[in-house]
Amino acid sequence: MSFKDIGRKIQMAREEKGLTQEQLAKALGCSQSALSNYEKGKRRLYLSHMEKLSEILEKPLEYFLESSPSNKDWSSSSANNAELIDKITFLLKDLDTEDLKEISSYIEYLKWRKKERR
Repeated sequence: MSFKDIGRKIQMAREEKGLTQEQLAKALGCSQSALSNYEKGKRRLYLSHMEKLSEILEKPLEYFLESSPSNKDWSSSSANNAELIDKITFLLKDLDTEDLKEISSYIEYLKWRKKERR
């Protein structure tokens, strides 16, 4: 697991919790720029910070250290589906409107195809 992967998970958990970088940095006892560097994977986190993040973001320590969803063997369980939806949501944030329209069309096609196969 790279620092970048851990940073992505920190950002996802922070956003899920509805916190800004500034709010989380204050709770963690570091600067907003330090937290930004953690999230970008540019700065190493100490175990004490990881434990505090785990507590603040209400995630087990393993959440930040386990392999990212893209490296998992996905099954049909709802827990894995929820993780996959979180990952997709996170990835969508950086796309522009045209890309999002294309993805939306593809999702509609997949739903139609599934319906037609029944």
